[in-house]
Amino acid sequence: MLKYRDSRRRIWRTYGGETRYILIRRLHCPSCGRIHNELPDILAPHKHYGTEIVENVVDDVLTERDTLTEDYPCTATMRRWKDWIERNTSAMDGMLRSVGHRLLDFSEDLLLSSSSLLHALRSNGGGWLATVLRMLYNSGGSVPA
Repeated sequence: MLKYRDSRRRIWRTYGGETRYILIRRLHCPSCGRIHNELPDILAPHKHYGTEIVENVVDDVLTERDTLTEDYPCTATMRRWKDWIERNTSAMDGMLRSVGHRLLDFSEDLLLSSSSLLHALRSNGGGWLATVLRMLYNSGGSVPA
């Protein structure tokens, strides 16, 4: 069982290029001795920008040509986010199937289908990245940065 250790400030970059800070709880695991950060859904691990911005860039809703993005993020960062999702799509899909089987009682048809669960979540609209990250990290999985 995780125990509260302390809190730390975490950068959160939002629309309009605004930088905010959020207090993140740090939790200690007596079993393994590791420290775990408790991230809200608005933040992705290893990313300063909010999940909504990352998701909109990956889905091509936001591009470097948009006037809203003049102050942030740069083209290289946008490209890295797209590459990050593309590189990890297969692993994320496998972890989603595992979580679906172990914890969410997904139907066998859904688990054995050849269609991607990640693609299905993405096609349902906004909020898919926060949902996927919450499912993966809360079940003990992780996505390489």
